[in-house]
Amino acid sequence: MSVVPHLPAEIQDQIFEIAATESLRTATTLVQVSKWLSHRIEPILYEIVVVKHSASPGFYPPHIGERTSNLLDFFERHGRHIRCLMIGSLAPKEHVIPALRLCPFLKNLISTIQYTAEMIEAVQMYLPHLERLSGKFEDTHTSFDASKQTYRGLTHLDLIGDFVVWKLWASILIQLPSLTHLAMNDPYLHDWESDEMAVGALQNCTRLQVLLLVSEHGDMENACREELDFDSTDDRVVVVAVNPLMDWLNGVRGGLDMWSLADQRVLERRRKRDVIQLDEN
Repeated sequence: MSVVPHLPAEIQDQIFEIAATESLRTATTLVQVSKWLSHRIEPILYEIVVVKHSASPGFYPPHIGERTSNLLDFFERHGRHIRCLMIGSLAPKEHVIPALRLCPFLKNLISTIQYTAEMIEAVQMYLPHLERLSGKFEDTHTSFDASKQTYRGLTHLDLIGDFVVWKLWASILIQLPSLTHLAMNDPYLHDWESDEMAVGALQNCTRLQVLLLVSEHGDMENACREELDFDSTDDRVVVVAVNPLMDWLNGVRGGLDMWSLADQRVLERRRKRDVIQLDEN
Protein backbone atom coordinates (compact mmCIF):
# COMPACT_ATOMS: atom_id res chain seq x y z
CA MET A 1 0.00 0.00 0.00
CA SER A 2 1.46 3.36 -1.02
CA VAL A 3 1.61 6.07 1.53
CA VAL A 4 1.18 9.69 0.43
CA PRO A 5 3.04 11.96 2.85
CA HIS A 6 1.02 14.77 4.35
CA LEU A 7 3.01 18.01 4.32
CA PRO A 8 2.47 20.53 7.09
CA ALA A 9 0.32 23.49 6.07
CA GLU A 10 3.29 25.86 6.42
CA ILE A 11 5.33 23.85 3.90
CA GLN A 12 2.41 23.69 1.47
CA ASP A 13 1.98 27.45 1.70
CA GLN A 14 5.66 28.00 0.97
CA ILE A 15 5.59 25.69 -2.06
CA PHE A 16 2.58 27.39 -3.62
CA GLU A 17 3.85 30.88 -2.80
CA ILE A 18 7.20 30.17 -4.46
CA ALA A 19 5.47 28.75 -7.54
CA ALA A 20 3.13 31.76 -7.78
CA THR A 21 5.94 34.26 -7.28
CA GLU A 22 8.10 32.66 -9.96
CA SER A 23 5.40 32.63 -12.65
CA LEU A 24 2.37 34.85 -13.17
CA ARG A 25 0.83 32.15 -15.38
CA THR A 26 1.22 29.61 -12.59
CA ALA A 27 -0.37 31.99 -10.10
CA THR A 28 -3.33 32.55 -12.42
CA THR A 29 -3.82 28.79 -12.77
CA LEU A 30 -3.54 28.11 -9.04
CA VAL A 31 -6.20 30.72 -8.24
CA GLN A 32 -8.67 28.77 -10.38
CA VAL A 33 -7.95 25.37 -8.80
CA SER A 34 -9.78 25.83 -5.51
CA LYS A 35 -10.96 28.41 -3.02
CA TRP A 36 -8.31 27.16 -0.60
CA LEU A 37 -5.54 27.93 -3.07
CA SER A 38 -7.17 31.12 -4.25
CA HIS A 39 -7.17 32.46 -0.71
CA ARG A 40 -3.39 31.93 -0.49
CA ILE A 41 -2.39 33.01 -3.99
CA GLU A 42 -4.52 36.12 -4.53
CA PRO A 43 -2.32 38.33 -2.28
CA ILE A 44 0.63 37.45 -4.54
CA LEU A 45 -1.26 37.74 -7.81
CA TYR A 46 -2.69 41.16 -7.03
CA GLU A 47 0.24 42.66 -5.14
CA ILE A 48 1.18 44.76 -8.20
CA VAL A 49 -1.56 46.32 -10.32
CA VAL A 50 -1.25 48.63 -13.32
CA VAL A 51 -4.45 50.27 -14.48
CA LYS A 52 -4.66 51.30 -18.13
CA HIS A 53 -1.52 52.93 -19.40
CA SER A 54 -0.40 53.06 -23.02
CA ALA A 55 2.96 51.50 -22.07
CA SER A 56 1.17 48.57 -20.43
CA PRO A 57 -2.26 48.14 -22.08
CA GLY A 58 -5.15 47.04 -19.93
CA PHE A 59 -4.34 45.79 -16.48
CA TYR A 60 -1.43 44.07 -14.85
CA PRO A 61 -1.55 41.16 -14.23
CA PRO A 62 -2.56 40.80 -17.91
CA HIS A 63 -5.60 38.56 -17.42
CA ILE A 64 -7.35 41.07 -15.16
CA GLY A 65 -8.36 43.35 -18.00
CA GLU A 66 -10.01 40.48 -19.83
CA ARG A 67 -12.33 39.76 -16.93
CA THR A 68 -12.96 43.19 -15.50
CA SER A 69 -15.42 45.53 -17.17
CA ASN A 70 -15.75 47.80 -14.15
CA LEU A 71 -12.68 49.19 -12.42
CA LEU A 72 -14.35 49.60 -9.05
CA ASP A 73 -15.66 46.03 -9.07
CA PHE A 74 -12.09 44.83 -9.38
CA PHE A 75 -10.83 47.06 -6.56
CA GLU A 76 -13.69 46.03 -4.28
CA ARG A 77 -12.68 42.39 -4.70
CA HIS A 78 -8.90 42.71 -4.65
CA GLY A 79 -7.98 46.18 -3.36
CA ARG A 80 -6.95 44.83 0.06
CA HIS A 81 -4.18 42.80 -1.64
CA ILE A 82 -2.69 45.65 -3.67
CA ARG A 83 0.64 46.96 -2.42
CA CYS A 84 1.98 48.63 -5.58
CA LEU A 85 -0.34 50.58 -7.88
CA MET A 86 0.19 52.48 -11.13
CA ILE A 87 -2.69 54.71 -12.24
CA GLY A 88 -2.23 55.22 -15.97
CA SER A 89 -3.26 58.09 -18.16
CA LEU A 90 -6.14 56.07 -19.62
CA ALA A 91 -7.71 55.21 -16.26
CA PRO A 92 -11.25 56.60 -15.78
CA LYS A 93 -10.62 59.74 -13.72
CA GLU A 94 -13.96 59.50 -11.92
CA HIS A 95 -12.95 56.11 -10.50
CA VAL A 96 -9.47 57.01 -9.24
CA ILE A 97 -10.41 58.37 -5.81
CA PRO A 98 -12.93 55.58 -5.02
CA ALA A 99 -10.26 53.06 -6.10
CA LEU A 100 -7.69 54.54 -3.71
CA ARG A 101 -10.20 54.23 -0.90
CA LEU A 102 -10.32 50.48 -1.54
CA CYS A 103 -6.52 49.98 -1.19
CA PRO A 104 -5.95 50.39 2.57
CA PHE A 105 -2.58 48.59 2.57
CA LEU A 106 -1.05 50.33 -0.45
CA LYS A 107 2.67 51.06 -0.05
CA ASN A 108 3.80 52.27 -3.48
CA LEU A 109 1.76 54.62 -5.69
CA ILE A 110 2.58 56.24 -9.03
CA SER A 111 0.13 58.19 -11.17
CA THR A 112 0.61 59.45 -14.71
CA ILE A 113 -2.55 61.48 -14.21
CA GLN A 114 -1.82 64.92 -12.83
CA TYR A 115 -2.46 64.81 -9.08
CA THR A 116 -5.36 67.05 -8.11
CA ALA A 117 -6.14 68.48 -4.70
CA GLU A 118 -8.89 65.86 -4.36
CA MET A 119 -6.44 63.04 -5.14
CA ILE A 120 -3.95 64.32 -2.57
CA GLU A 121 -6.71 64.48 0.02
CA ALA A 122 -7.69 60.90 -0.84
CA VAL A 123 -4.09 59.74 -0.47
CA GLN A 124 -3.91 61.41 2.94
CA MET A 125 -7.24 59.99 4.07
CA TYR A 126 -7.11 56.41 2.80
CA LEU A 127 -3.44 55.32 2.54
CA PRO A 128 -1.89 55.16 6.02
CA HIS A 129 0.88 52.71 5.02
CA LEU A 130 2.34 54.59 2.06
CA GLU A 131 6.13 54.31 1.64
CA ARG A 132 6.70 55.54 -1.93
CA LEU A 133 4.83 58.24 -3.86
CA SER A 134 5.49 59.29 -7.46
CA GLY A 135 3.91 61.54 -10.06
CA LYS A 136 3.15 65.08 -11.13
CA PHE A 137 2.18 67.40 -8.30
CA GLU A 138 2.14 70.81 -9.99
CA ASP A 139 0.05 73.37 -8.10
CA THR A 140 -1.00 70.84 -5.45
CA HIS A 141 1.60 71.64 -2.78
CA THR A 142 -1.02 73.56 -0.81
CA SER A 143 -3.03 70.33 -0.43
CA PHE A 144 -0.22 68.49 1.33
CA ASP A 145 -0.51 68.14 5.09
CA ALA A 146 2.80 66.69 6.26
CA SER A 147 1.34 65.98 9.70
CA LYS A 148 -0.96 63.25 8.32
CA GLN A 149 -0.40 59.60 9.22
CA THR A 150 0.10 58.84 5.53
CA TYR A 151 3.49 60.55 5.46
CA ARG A 152 4.98 59.11 8.64
CA GLY A 153 6.38 56.14 6.76
CA LEU A 154 7.01 57.86 3.42
CA THR A 155 10.65 57.27 2.51
CA HIS A 156 10.68 57.87 -1.27
CA LEU A 157 9.14 60.89 -3.04
CA ASP A 158 9.41 61.30 -6.80
CA LEU A 159 8.60 64.78 -8.16
CA ILE A 160 9.68 64.02 -11.72
CA GLY A 161 7.76 65.93 -14.36
CA ASP A 162 7.36 69.12 -12.38
CA PHE A 163 9.05 72.47 -12.11
CA VAL A 164 9.46 72.34 -8.36
CA VAL A 165 10.25 75.48 -6.36
CA TRP A 166 11.93 75.21 -2.99
CA LYS A 167 9.99 78.00 -1.33
CA LEU A 168 6.74 76.19 -2.15
CA TRP A 169 7.90 72.72 -1.13
CA ALA A 170 10.29 73.51 1.72
CA SER A 171 7.76 73.37 4.55
CA ILE A 172 6.43 70.03 3.24
CA LEU A 173 9.72 68.24 2.64
CA ILE A 174 11.31 69.38 5.90
CA GLN A 175 8.39 67.99 7.90
CA LEU A 176 8.37 64.52 6.31
CA PRO A 177 9.83 62.50 9.18
CA SER A 178 11.05 59.47 7.21
CA LEU A 179 12.03 60.99 3.85
CA THR A 180 15.37 59.49 2.76
CA HIS A 181 15.07 59.50 -1.05
CA LEU A 182 13.95 62.44 -3.22
CA ALA A 183 13.80 62.57 -7.03
CA MET A 184 13.34 65.60 -9.28
CA ASN A 185 14.17 66.72 -12.79
CA ASP A 186 17.78 67.75 -13.30
CA PRO A 187 17.58 71.57 -13.13
CA TYR A 188 20.69 72.03 -15.26
CA LEU A 189 19.51 69.97 -18.22
CA HIS A 190 15.98 71.38 -18.05
CA ASP A 191 17.20 75.00 -18.17
CA TRP A 192 15.68 75.96 -14.86
CA GLU A 193 16.64 79.38 -13.58
CA SER A 194 17.83 78.10 -10.23
CA ASP A 195 19.15 75.04 -8.45
CA GLU A 196 17.54 76.27 -5.24
CA MET A 197 15.28 73.23 -4.92
CA ALA A 198 18.14 70.75 -5.05
CA VAL A 199 20.42 72.74 -2.77
CA GLY A 200 17.57 73.42 -0.35
CA ALA A 201 16.70 69.74 -0.07
CA LEU A 202 20.33 68.76 0.53
CA GLN A 203 20.81 71.37 3.23
CA ASN A 204 17.49 71.13 5.04
CA CYS A 205 16.13 67.58 4.73
CA THR A 206 18.16 66.12 7.55
CA ARG A 207 17.41 62.44 6.83
CA LEU A 208 17.99 62.65 3.08
CA GLN A 209 20.29 59.89 1.84
CA VAL A 210 19.77 60.24 -1.93
CA LEU A 211 18.89 63.16 -4.19
CA LEU A 212 18.12 61.84 -7.66
CA LEU A 213 18.36 64.25 -10.57
CA VAL A 214 16.64 62.67 -13.54
CA SER A 215 18.40 63.33 -16.81
CA GLU A 216 17.84 62.43 -20.43
CA HIS A 217 21.57 61.85 -20.82
CA GLY A 218 23.33 59.13 -18.91
CA ASP A 219 26.83 60.63 -18.91
CA MET A 220 26.08 64.08 -17.46
CA GLU A 221 26.60 63.45 -13.77
CA ASN A 222 29.98 65.14 -13.30
CA ALA A 223 29.04 68.13 -15.45
CA CYS A 224 25.82 68.64 -13.55
CA ARG A 225 27.50 68.43 -10.16
CA GLU A 226 29.95 71.15 -11.21
CA GLU A 227 27.39 73.37 -12.89
CA LEU A 228 25.07 73.25 -9.90
CA ASP A 229 26.53 74.76 -6.75
CA PHE A 230 26.89 71.45 -4.91
CA ASP A 231 29.53 70.60 -2.37
CA SER A 232 31.84 68.19 -4.19
CA THR A 233 31.94 65.96 -1.10
CA ASP A 234 28.15 65.48 -1.07
CA ASP A 235 27.82 61.88 -2.15
CA ARG A 236 24.03 61.93 -2.09
CA VAL A 237 23.58 63.55 -5.53
CA VAL A 238 23.03 61.00 -8.31
CA VAL A 239 22.02 61.73 -11.90
CA VAL A 240 20.25 58.97 -13.80
CA ALA A 241 18.70 58.61 -17.25
CA VAL A 242 15.45 56.64 -16.99
CA ASN A 243 11.90 56.36 -18.21
CA PRO A 244 10.12 56.87 -14.87
CA LEU A 245 7.16 54.62 -15.66
CA MET A 246 9.12 51.66 -16.97
CA ASP A 247 11.64 52.15 -14.17
CA TRP A 248 8.82 51.91 -11.62
CA LEU A 249 7.53 48.70 -13.18
CA ASN A 250 11.02 47.22 -13.23
CA GLY A 251 11.53 48.06 -9.57
CA VAL A 252 8.28 46.61 -8.23
CA ARG A 253 8.91 43.42 -10.20
CA GLY A 254 12.22 42.95 -8.43
CA GLY A 255 14.58 44.47 -10.99
CA LEU A 256 17.16 47.22 -10.66
CA ASP A 257 15.44 50.62 -10.57
CA MET A 258 16.74 54.17 -10.20
CA TRP A 259 16.49 54.07 -6.41
CA SER A 260 18.51 50.90 -5.96
CA LEU A 261 21.02 52.12 -8.55
CA ALA A 262 21.41 55.40 -6.66
CA ASP A 263 21.89 53.54 -3.37
CA GLN A 264 24.68 51.52 -4.98
CA ARG A 265 26.42 54.63 -6.31
CA VAL A 266 26.24 56.44 -2.98
CA LEU A 267 27.65 53.41 -1.18
CA GLU A 268 30.48 53.05 -3.72
CA ARG A 269 31.45 56.71 -3.32
CA ARG A 270 31.55 56.50 0.44
CA ARG A 271 33.64 53.35 0.37
CA LYS A 272 36.03 54.99 -2.09
CA ARG A 273 36.34 58.07 0.11
CA ASP A 274 36.95 55.90 3.18
CA VAL A 275 39.76 54.09 1.33
CA ILE A 276 41.35 57.41 0.33
CA GLN A 277 41.18 58.69 3.89
CA LEU A 278 42.82 55.49 5.17
CA ASP A 279 45.61 55.87 2.63
CA GLU A 280 46.18 59.48 3.64
CA ASN A 281 46.40 58.52 7.29
